[in-house]
Amino acid sequence: MKRNRAVWNSFVAIEGIDGAGTTTLSKLLGEELTRKNVLHTRGCEPTDGPIGKLIREGLSGRIPMSYETLALLFSADRREHLFGPDGIKHDLDAGRIAITDRYFFSSLAYQTLHAEWDWVDFINGDYPLPGYLIYLSLPVEDAQKRISKRTEKEIYEETDIQRQVADCYRRSIDTYRDSEMHILELDSREPADALCDKSVRFLTELLQ
Repeated sequence: MKRNRAVWNSFVAIEGIDGAGTTTLSKLLGEELTRKNVLHTRGCEPTDGPIGKLIREGLSGRIPMSYETLALLFSADRREHLFGPDGIKHDLDAGRIAITDRYFFSSLAYQTLHAEWDWVDFINGDYPLPGYLIYLSLPVEDAQKRISKRTEKEIYEETDIQRQVADCYRRSIDTYRDSEMHILELDSREPADALCDKSVRFLTELLQ
């Protein structure tokens, strides 16, 4: 674990197992910041860039690849997301709040199922902590009910795998709990609007 990670204060990451509602919360939070005239950007991981698109092909199983290769691709995509042209650092330097739907905690939660924890942490070791981390907690059974409505499934979306992912998420958050990062854990079974309201209150200091 790299304990001296920088913390980017205006950087907000939203995390949770598949089906937890990270994308929905990111969208609602963005809409609320727009109403408040707060300059911000929203992104996601994998990104919509060329590396991110390749990752999605791997996650769908359409392009077979080793889990280690997938972990390396996530790290490369994340570097572009952070430091590439018009990336998160560019937005923060311009005075905008940057919100991401998933970040390197997802790598620690998913890629460590098939690769060594220390290695996955190492290949993401150059990346900062978000100033604010929002984790959406959801029982796996409830998550599976949501996932079952999707037309396409990914390689990690089986029930037993998601139980392991939830445990690894807990470990990833606890690993960095003593950092300067602010952490909010929410019950994703609450209505989406309520989750957004609590997230806005959590970010009050940042929004002032």
